Amino acid sequence: MGSSAGASGGAADTGSKDDAPAADGFGKTLAMNEPADATYKDDDGATQLEIKPTKVEKGSWDDFKGFDLKDTDTKNLVPYYLVMSYTSKGGAEPWITTWDAKRDALVSPDQEVGRLTMLDDFKKCPNVDPGHKPGQFKKGMTENACKVYMVPKNKPLYVRWGIGGSGEDVKPIVWKVLD
Repeated sequence: MGSSAGASGGAADTGSKDDAPAADGFGKTLAMNEPADATYKDDDGATQLEIKPTKVEKGSWDDFKGFDLKDTDTKNLVPYYLVMSYTSKGGAEPWITTWDAKRDALVSPDQEVGRLTMLDDFKKCPNVDPGHKPGQFKKGMTENACKVYMVPKNKPLYVRWGIGGSGEDVKPIVWKVLD
């Protein structure tokens, strides 16, 4: 297992969230579990999504016993498991979803945190929830995806969705998930 920077993220217009308070230079931010609507466009077409971070859990480096972290500097960092929820509100129904590639985590607008890329099954933070059934992602279906981020001690944590990865870039959506 190695580490890599998280995929860049951003967000789509949230419409009703225009009055959200600015937080540490991010502009509009949403709270943990607060949903945002976004349109994800790729070769399959446009899918209307409701997106929100649903869980952030502090981990321990002991959780990674048996993993090769020699090339990963963990000093002064804490692993956090961050779950994002994606619910289809209609539109394209892709067989393979790639919208989680548009997510990243930051401690400030210009500082992404590192992400551990899990090459093996990791029960504490499955990339896609075990209950997710393969097949077309239809209206009303929800997918929960977890990523492991290495966060500097005593720093806030923000998750951003919408920039990078596959699909078209959109206006970033930012949530504050940890004080």
